[in-house]
Amino acid sequence: MTMADKYLMGAAAGELDRMLFQGEMFRPEAERLLDRCGPGPGGRAVDVGCGPLGILDMLSDRVGPGGEVVGLDVQPEMLDFARVLVAERKLDNVRLVEGDAAATTEEKGRFDFVHTRLVLMNVPHSGAVLAAMVALARPGGTVAVQDVDWVTRVCDPPHPAWTDLVDLVAELWRRSGMDVHLGRRLPRLLREAGLTDIGVDAGIRVFQHDHPYQTLLVDRAELCRDALVDGGLTSHAALDRLSGELREHLARPGTVVVHPVLFQAWGRVPGGPGTDPAPGS
Repeated sequence: MTMADKYLMGAAAGELDRMLFQGEMFRPEAERLLDRCGPGPGGRAVDVGCGPLGILDMLSDRVGPGGEVVGLDVQPEMLDFARVLVAERKLDNVRLVEGDAAATTEEKGRFDFVHTRLVLMNVPHSGAVLAAMVALARPGGTVAVQDVDWVTRVCDPPHPAWTDLVDLVAELWRRSGMDVHLGRRLPRLLREAGLTDIGVDAGIRVFQHDHPYQTLLVDRAELCRDALVDGGLTSHAALDRLSGELREHLARPGTVVVHPVLFQAWGRVPGGPGTDPAPGS
């Protein structure tokens, strides 16, 4: 099973545009993460599930001309767009690779910094992806993950259509072997993967009627329409009704939407010069 088989939101032009917008929106959070644990000049870094850009530009700037950045993604449409952006921005130290992170042929133990954002929650084989990420990092290198937890996915004033759509999409994710509450588990998952010196942070965004992410829940449900209907979770007519009611509610100036909390967690691969005591010492 590959990520392409199960990425329920596809790689249409609208989704590519959304991912670019999302990358810019979460740029401050990514910069803070890189300030904490990112690679330095001359380093080697990989962005797993980079999509049309991910944090490739930020990593390129951090490692400089003497370093190397690899962007890895399973969807060729994402990488086609990424190639254009990498060329336009003259990111000469970036190399793009197509493939599933869990089965990548990139050299193991080579990278100083291995990162992924909003990937683990969206694939059914998140454990295999994380294990592959750890294997890519050198001893003493850093693995960093960013993902959300829907515990804060609420709107105010409340609306029944909001609750229904949250439940529908969350159930679709559950049936597909994925978890909309994965974010809170990131530090534990890194620890269980054998990493040390675990760090964690989290942040929340709040939107109003004039923000593009105000309707993200409805947009996501529409992208997953076929999967929701084919899976027997709803009908086209019922989804049309829920989407229409909720879009009307979200367009009201007084409606506030709280985005899922974005968790960041990072840890170090044991080993490296002078970092860990020898066995039995």
